[in-house]
Amino acid sequence: MTSVEVLKEIQKLPLDQARKVADQLNDYLSKSGPVAIKANDPEKREAEFEQYLLSNGIASHIASSDETDEEFESFELIEVEGEPLSETIIQERR
Repeated sequence: MTSVEVLKEIQKLPLDQARKVADQLNDYLSKSGPVAIKANDPEKREAEFEQYLLSNGIASHIASSDETDEEFESFELIEVEGEPLSETIIQERR
């Protein structure tokens, strides 16, 4: 059963029972303790974290990054004439 399915079932419960489930879940999570990431290498730590997200259903997939650090650091913004997009959005909402 997925977390979404579990949540839908909990939402069917009366409010007092849903709160009881929430309390029990909080107790379970607090007893489980924090998840320790063991690797010292940043790339291995990231891979462990991504695996944790996948295995716990927090993420359905992890996008691959083909960009190197040098490419990321050399990224330059494109200058665009006119007012910022955020200003345009605010004006259109008025």
